[in-house]
Amino acid sequence: MTNGFGKRLVVRLLLTILLTFTVLGTLGSGYAGYLLSSPKVCLSQVEKQQAAAKIHDSVETYLNVVTEDWIAERLEEQITSEYQILNGAKLSYQLDMSDLEAALTQFFSDYAEEINYTKDSTYEQKLQETIDNAEAELTSQLDVYHFSTMRNANILSRLTGKQLYLWIACGVCGVVSLLLMGILMGLERNGEWGMLYFPGCALFINGVFLILPTAWVLATSYFSGLAIKVPAVYAAVTGVLYHCTRVGLVAGIVLAVLGLAAIVGSTIGRRK
Repeated sequence: MTNGFGKRLVVRLLLTILLTFTVLGTLGSGYAGYLLSSPKVCLSQVEKQQAAAKIHDSVETYLNVVTEDWIAERLEEQITSEYQILNGAKLSYQLDMSDLEAALTQFFSDYAEEINYTKDSTYEQKLQETIDNAEAELTSQLDVYHFSTMRNANILSRLTGKQLYLWIACGVCGVVSLLLMGILMGLERNGEWGMLYFPGCALFINGVFLILPTAWVLATSYFSGLAIKVPAVYAAVTGVLYHCTRVGLVAGIVLAVLGLAAIVGSTIGRRK
């Protein structure tokens, strides 16, 4: 009798461990797929962390053309376009700086007329150098998530189109999780522990697994120690990292509460 009970318990424990991993796989692949598919998190953190204001404070305003609103519009344009490419769109984009170019051209023209300077090749060369330098500085400052660096390192090319695989992994892990829950509940339909006891254990373990590291990261402000010198980049990157950490913490709390409720409910029901 004892031997039979031990075998049944081992089977349930193995299924519970497997369920723990499949639930974690469902959540992890699902959220990773969301992060790669949608720019919402990146865009919201750029706004929340006031990246536009930080960039505005660190660059030339170029005849007051480069305002906070101008920067915010270009940030949204860049991030949205990068995500479109990441999701397989065949497009090539360049930040729209036509208004900046027009303002600098007009300024040079007015100044040349004021001092009676002939618009010769030297004039044209100096104007183009100024425009190129302004666009290079702003392009660099606006790339708060270092998309260009990741593109040059072939990181973006490796991620392009991988969202589908993550969604498939999420779906497979989700289906397997439901099957394992069904099996565990079926095994305990008339068992000693209650139908929801072992699924509850798996959810509770997942919850603890997520809560401990995320709570530690938030409590110690771990990402605040990142050696990023550019204020806007630092704010945007750490903002995304802390956002993901908070999502993990909330998910962990929900799983732990659900798991604990299932365990307690099964225990109480078994004693009646």
